[in-house]
Amino acid sequence: MFERLGRTMYRRRWVVLGLAVAFIAFGGIWGTQVFGQLIGGGFDNPSSESTRAIEKADADLGRDGADVIVLYRSATTTVDDPSFASAVDGTLSKLPSDVVTRTATYWSTKSPGLVSHDKHATYAVLTLKGDDDEARADALDEIHDDLAAPGLQTQVGGPAAINRDINTQVSEDIATAESLSMPVLLVLLVIIFGSLAAASLPLAVGGLAILGAFTALRGLSYVTDVSVFSVNVVTILGLGLAIDYGLFMVGRFREELSRGATTEDAVARTMATAGRTVAVSGVTVAVSLAGLLIFPLAFLRSMGLGGLSAVLVAMIAALTVLPALLGVLGHRVDALSVRRLFRRKAAVQVERGFWYRLAHSIMRRPVVYAVGVLAVLLLAGAPFLRVEFGGIDARALPSGTESRVVSETLDRDFVRNGQSPIT
Repeated sequence: MFERLGRTMYRRRWVVLGLAVAFIAFGGIWGTQVFGQLIGGGFDNPSSESTRAIEKADADLGRDGADVIVLYRSATTTVDDPSFASAVDGTLSKLPSDVVTRTATYWSTKSPGLVSHDKHATYAVLTLKGDDDEARADALDEIHDDLAAPGLQTQVGGPAAINRDINTQVSEDIATAESLSMPVLLVLLVIIFGSLAAASLPLAVGGLAILGAFTALRGLSYVTDVSVFSVNVVTILGLGLAIDYGLFMVGRFREELSRGATTEDAVARTMATAGRTVAVSGVTVAVSLAGLLIFPLAFLRSMGLGGLSAVLVAMIAALTVLPALLGVLGHRVDALSVRRLFRRKAAVQVERGFWYRLAHSIMRRPVVYAVGVLAVLLLAGAPFLRVEFGGIDARALPSGTESRVVSETLDRDFVRNGQSPIT
């Protein structure tokens, strides 16, 4: 089966690569827009008693949540100064009523908890229109620039701002991580394969896997909630497995060529051996990740969906696009070789290499190595015994992020409150 698939990929290699290019173009235009479809919450069980009670209270009494916290501060005047109150009330009164459904300030509630200890700062609590996090994030974007009060330092926080900042931070972190990891991985793969052409193939499959998973997640976002944390799983698994599968496939292909096989036969034998391993591995990992789909929490299901998408796309790409690329390159898979820079090392026979000696040493003393490795793993995992789990709040954001600064300020300068304090 896999050998026949390999020959088909070789004979239809240009068609396969053409379809891959079309998919990349589609994914680059449509799939990368997935970040606008992701939610920042998903930590509640929709069927739990507490969630149903909240939904019933919202339906019967109206929602009274603190979606946005707007912190106002003056270096010179206090909240008792009429100009302070006039600046805040004048700003909030101009907000559209179809976006902001309720506003609470120190002057409307007379609550001392809304005033800082030094009386130079206060905050307003805004309830936004919207039935979910995405709708409230859109509402915040609509009014964000209108929240600044003249003559006062203004900072915006609260759940809606925190969710929006987390979405933005995840998108930026992924771009940064990929820009840093790709060159490093390329250098490592060049050292392993000794050829720039061979080293680029696993990275190409990895990029395709990530792009394909993003496309799948965007499609899924139209039928179910998808958490922003799913994209982290996509980048980790998509790139990691694609490189792993690429190492199997490219290494075996080069081995078959070195034995005198034609390009077609080398692709077929690679698929019959390494390709079978890739398929079994992909299905095994996918089945394992599918267990996350049974959880009622949206963020766990999203991680399962992201993992499944990345694994399946990486597996499919490794079994279709990669053989087609190998078929096109043929013996040019060793093009742009750097072996001449390490000619002496390359001449060392496999039977004399480090990994050969290590494997034989392990086989001679399996118990000693097993105990040693187990001890290292236990030592590395010891800190987990004191782990403390918690929800996702402003602490997930970098220091200095506006919404986190607001949460820290509320906890430090105000009477202790329930707005995600930083402790």
